[in-house]
Amino acid sequence: MTSLLELPQPLLDHQDALERALRKHVEQAARSELPLYRMMEYQLGWLESDGSEATGPPPLRFHGALCLEAAASVAASGNGDATGAAGAAAELMHQSTAVHEEMQIAEMRTEQRPAVWWVWGPAQAINVGDALHALARLAIFATQESGQATEHVLQAVGMLDAAALKYYEGQYMELTFQERVDITEAQYHKMALGKHGALVGGAMALGALAARASEGVVDAFRSFGEQLGVAVQIADDVSLVWGADQTRQGIGRVLNKTKTYPIVHALEHATIAQKRALGEVYFKRVMEPDDLEAIRKVLEEVGAQDHARGRAREEAASGLRAIEAAGLGPDALDRWKTVVDGLIAS
Repeated sequence: MTSLLELPQPLLDHQDALERALRKHVEQAARSELPLYRMMEYQLGWLESDGSEATGPPPLRFHGALCLEAAASVAASGNGDATGAAGAAAELMHQSTAVHEEMQIAEMRTEQRPAVWWVWGPAQAINVGDALHALARLAIFATQESGQATEHVLQAVGMLDAAALKYYEGQYMELTFQERVDITEAQYHKMALGKHGALVGGAMALGALAARASEGVVDAFRSFGEQLGVAVQIADDVSLVWGADQTRQGIGRVLNKTKTYPIVHALEHATIAQKRALGEVYFKRVMEPDDLEAIRKVLEEVGAQDHARGRAREEAASGLRAIEAAGLGPDALDRWKTVVDGLIAS
């Protein structure tokens, strides 16, 4: 996914607590003077590339906030250290995958600054991404010190690693889609469910588990999160082509032949002439900014934007139904509806 410039209020409510948890678990390791940790703090938005303190506020934390909101939704007494660690772990895992993905697709800039691989090179970016994954696991293991049962700790670590594995399966699929024009909506859905769905679903399941929810409730949050992740990915794809993310970064993701959902819909449902027009663009060795207009023309003829927005709403609504059956209180359900409404623009 690309940058989320704004978050719904329920997710903003957790930013301060999440930032404290992140700093607790990262700064313990960062006592080492090895520059690797400065690179990790740069990725987290705390430092500039020269090691000086970042001047602006830290970036908004999406995955960690979803984790803490899931924990807060569960009507069970949880371990505060465990929920904070779960939120930090979910965010660190996302940051790990982001470092790797930016390098894989040659994205030179993130929302706010040059990417880690662009500043320090691909080899060190691999180290940074892998080290962030290790910190995510260590954050969960550390909860044993505050009384978290060993079986819960192991279950949480397994959940975290399972989400990472599913993410990389999805990332593999997305990379293989770049040079193909025969991608179906079903294939896209499998990719998005494995990639962003896994990270979002895993984050929310971690939060519910940390709050000592029942197995059924944990599974309901995972299911909701997986579908919400797909919905947000589709909405984000619409923004890449038409909306708020029409930045150099956003346009670059289209021009590197990433198969966004509107394009996949057109490739599957367009006329022969429309498919030929798209093929003429996507079979070019290097796409140019002017090619975006040709792509948009076909997508608008096919009605791809309206179809994609509708599909995002359907995925999110299906996810909400998963937790409506989980016995959450009305206030918790209302907050999740606010989250969905804020993330999936109508």
